[in-house]
Amino acid sequence: MRIRTMLAAAAALALSAGASQAALITTDVGYTGPDLDLSGYDNGSYNFTYGPVTVGEFTFTRSNTTNNSGQGAVVGQGGYGLLANGSFGGDAVYIGLDGPGGFGFLLGDIAYSQMGFFFNYAPSSGDDPTIAALDINGNVLEAYNLATDAPISTPGGFNEFRFRGITRDTADIYGFRFGGSYLLATGTATGELPGGIPEPGTWALMILGFGSAGAMLRRRRISFAA
Repeated sequence: MRIRTMLAAAAALALSAGASQAALITTDVGYTGPDLDLSGYDNGSYNFTYGPVTVGEFTFTRSNTTNNSGQGAVVGQGGYGLLANGSFGGDAVYIGLDGPGGFGFLLGDIAYSQMGFFFNYAPSSGDDPTIAALDINGNVLEAYNLATDAPISTPGGFNEFRFRGITRDTADIYGFRFGGSYLLATGTATGELPGGIPEPGTWALMILGFGSAGAMLRRRRISFAA
């Protein structure tokens, strides 16, 4: 009996060692997965779609389910409210599910061990804002409910997103699914495209920095001449 028990324990250990381990990640620090590139959709308005549409290296589609507009999802810019978690618009570029039901799917051809993006959702009772990692066939590998597993709280904020993702010890993630609520996904913490034109305040700091650097060079030249 003891030998049988030991063999069963060894078999269970072997199975657990062979299974891929996964975890929810809540920061992009050290993140090695893909970014969500929404370039081309910063045209100042929504693009309503069920897909398929190209979003960077992914193909985006929306499940055909009841929603407010009857037009699927929004991809682009425009005013969007998420109840207590604030509002979104202006320069923010994002994918938004236009209703609490159904899912959006981002599917690609490259395998990653990590995948995640910046999200926010409407904190409403009865909704289940979920994210899931998908395999090459679109099957769910791991899923997490953001409301219970990693809540996002941005009271009254404007264009505020929080990173949420999934990491595994095997590079078998080909896509991402999100939905179950009024849920937004974007590529940066503010929803703005990376590498954009600096804001006026940023320009002022840059000019001040250039001026300081020039003054230092002039002082060095004078000291060398002396």
